[in-house]
Amino acid sequence: MIRRKYLAAAAVVSVLVLVFGAARLPAIELDRGTIAGAHYAIATPDSEWNGHVLLLAHGYRSENAPLVADLQPAHTTYATLLREGWIIGKTSYRRNGLIVADGVSDLVALRQHIAATYGQPTRVIVKGDSMGGTIVTLMAEQNITGFDGYVAIGAALDLREPGQVAGLSLAPQRPFLFIANRSEFEGPRAYVEAQIHPTPDRPMAVLFRINRDGHVNVNQAERLFAVRSLMTLIERGAPALPAPSTGDAYYDATQIPSPGPSQVRVDADNRGLTARVQEISAIYGNAWLNIQPADLETIGLKRGTWFQLHVGDSVFRTRYGSDFSSVERGQWVMFPNADGFVWLSRNWANAAETADLNVGDEIQIRRYSPTDR
Repeated sequence: MIRRKYLAAAAVVSVLVLVFGAARLPAIELDRGTIAGAHYAIATPDSEWNGHVLLLAHGYRSENAPLVADLQPAHTTYATLLREGWIIGKTSYRRNGLIVADGVSDLVALRQHIAATYGQPTRVIVKGDSMGGTIVTLMAEQNITGFDGYVAIGAALDLREPGQVAGLSLAPQRPFLFIANRSEFEGPRAYVEAQIHPTPDRPMAVLFRINRDGHVNVNQAERLFAVRSLMTLIERGAPALPAPSTGDAYYDATQIPSPGPSQVRVDADNRGLTARVQEISAIYGNAWLNIQPADLETIGLKRGTWFQLHVGDSVFRTRYGSDFSSVERGQWVMFPNADGFVWLSRNWANAAETADLNVGDEIQIRRYSPTDR
């Protein structure tokens, strides 16, 4: 058994958010530290380590955001891999902003730290979102020693770091899986179709489609499937991957979560409900609520309408929308996420900080009546 070092009480999510519901777990201890100015967090398995490591490359963060390695090991993808014996690590990078080259260096340094601390891994893969997808694309092309494969989710392939002249080479040297929402499909598709010198049985870059609009709008089941598929690509080659449906060029990896039992308390008049905060994003203060879209139908709240959000003694006018852009800057918005629940956010502002929200807090939403308007 690997001995864990530090308890990250402030950042630990004690609720395992499942595709079909949520269940409480004990707090998970994380090994935390700093390498060359970059903060890291490492989760280790309770059982014997199987030699596999998953590293996480996050997306763009504004320069004034805190440096945080916001690893959430209770997420279904990570909790499942931890039970299977994986080590999972995340780096904040040494700085925020548009950072690619240093991001690569910080991931390499984290891998070296894990090897020095826990022993040499037998398999290391990296999963990157958005700008992190660009970082792992570059890593796949550079064929860095000690890394076996990469997953890029919503990769921002047109991103260029200041001072960077050369673009991507389109010649990945390691197995590489793109996951792209339908609204951001063209960039990864163009890369895969233009990749240089793939072999018929072992193309380096493969693309799966998520039949859902949005940016990195991918749920936990789809993320876990992506990791599993990359391992298949590494160990058995592209012919072992699931085949696209007849007439499709790319495999549809969409997994739609089935509704679970309602977790909210509906008001007696069916005009509102009480819910609980399941998770808060460490960087932007978005709150994951245990509300499912069916709960909102129960109280007659329709997409595009405004409602009252009650947090303690405060009341905020909030819109039930589709994404952040459903409201103007600074306004409150609630919208469904890919896992079948909802996010509560302020567009270009911090919802948790504004309302002093914490994991486990209760909130209430109420439909407006004609006399309220």
